[in-house]
Amino acid sequence: MRTFSPGEIAAAKAHFDTYGYVVFRRMFEPDRGRAFWRTVEASIAGNADLTYSVWGKFFSGPDVPLEGKRLPRITDIESHVAETRALMLGTGVTTFLRDWYDGRAPTCLQTLTYKFSSEQGAHSDKLLVRPPWAPDYDCETLVAAWFALEPSRAENGALIVYPGSHRLEKPDLSSELATDYGAYSRALDELCRDAGLQPQTFEAEPGDVLFWHGDLVHAGGAITSDAAELPTRKSLVCHYAVLPTRRRSRDPGVLRVRYGRGYYFHKRPFLPPLKRSLWNRFRGGPRVRDR
Repeated sequence: MRTFSPGEIAAAKAHFDTYGYVVFRRMFEPDRGRAFWRTVEASIAGNADLTYSVWGKFFSGPDVPLEGKRLPRITDIESHVAETRALMLGTGVTTFLRDWYDGRAPTCLQTLTYKFSSEQGAHSDKLLVRPPWAPDYDCETLVAAWFALEPSRAENGALIVYPGSHRLEKPDLSSELATDYGAYSRALDELCRDAGLQPQTFEAEPGDVLFWHGDLVHAGGAITSDAAELPTRKSLVCHYAVLPTRRRSRDPGVLRVRYGRGYYFHKRPFLPPLKRSLWNRFRGGPRVRDR
């Protein structure tokens, strides 16, 4: 897979247009990712308010049921771990997204935090990402980013992408999401292969970020290791879109806030200190202060 440095924005954008994804090497410092994960582990152990998604249902920790041997994905880490925002709305991330969005500010709609590969079958986020605080966002602006927090290989379930599949017209498979998700995944995989779009495995190093178009077909790789202990594949996934500057959250329990050169949604009970000047409110909501 071709990769880019954080400074190669124009070339990266052209690659993204053509293939529906782009990889930036060393977009963030690995030490920052490790510091983020240390705080995540502390929250997993002691924060009863973390929310996890398990087979489509939501639970609060730390007694969340496992998915087999795996800790399930965390769905609201940005509301609990301050280090999240320096990753999800860091300079490199917002520079690329603002360029892609023709100068408009990105809003992080949601995050998903993984300790292990999801092993999720082929899918497109365009049908799946509908957070209640922004259900009416422009899905044509949906972009995801996958942050590698440790090395990713076939053994620990590396991410899989189908280059060019964002351009593929897809049949309406939405009913399969509720009745047979496996059939939905198989149909997308077959559709891509029949079009000559073969899956590629993304072997990542800490600090790498992979962006993909909201309608790109991708999957969580199967864990192939036969070790007695399941290998981890720590990662952070963020979904972004363009929202009007002064658009507020549709969920009263969540506040849309500014951070850096973008926005994100924060659960109100866990809000950090905010700047609430008249100018900030006029510009599109309060700004989160750095600690």
